[in-house]
Amino acid sequence: MLQLCCQRKTLHMNRQKLKFNHSWALLALTAYLGLVSSCSVRPYSWQGTPYDPPQPAPEINISNSSGQRYALSEQDGVITLLYFGYTYCPDVCPATVAIMSQVFESLDATPDEIQFIMISVDPERESPEEVAAYLRRFHPDFVGLWADRTELDNIQTDYGIVAIREPSDNPETYLITHTARVFLIDQHGNLRAHYAFGTTPDAFIADLKYLREEQ
Repeated sequence: MLQLCCQRKTLHMNRQKLKFNHSWALLALTAYLGLVSSCSVRPYSWQGTPYDPPQPAPEINISNSSGQRYALSEQDGVITLLYFGYTYCPDVCPATVAIMSQVFESLDATPDEIQFIMISVDPERESPEEVAAYLRRFHPDFVGLWADRTELDNIQTDYGIVAIREPSDNPETYLITHTARVFLIDQHGNLRAHYAFGTTPDAFIADLKYLREEQ
């Protein structure tokens, strides 16, 4: 009888030990899965240079080719790619706008999703209509904006843009050395990244797809 009681006691202790070990195993498994999950969710790696944290884009409120006012703050829900250039530029500007054209064709983007804007840094020589016509040669949905010198200087300061007119014997054929950077502004009007000249279409496409998914 005593032997039977001891066996039952031993069996009970083994069951308790098994339950204890099982509980610890479940706890360890839960902790491991949580660790794996946290490690697998990594911050997005931007192809451009990110703004960390994002910051509100300075307001832009200037004329478009039809003489109406364009306000960046009224583009809620639209991803904006912003560039400062001029139509007489012989190399950097056409190359940049051509890359933008490739990006838009690849994404099949509509103007209410993504827009590309170029602000002229040469208002003394080109009109709003000329800027718009220049951009339409690359893509029908691209937006050309024009500002008078006072407005333009303020916007360039806000975005850290440098545009210097080079000396020329002919006042009609001068060149402008300018910052060739593209700014990415998200659907909520925040600066998210900027891109140096020569950034590939694939880099823009990757970041734009991320913003679409984030929305």
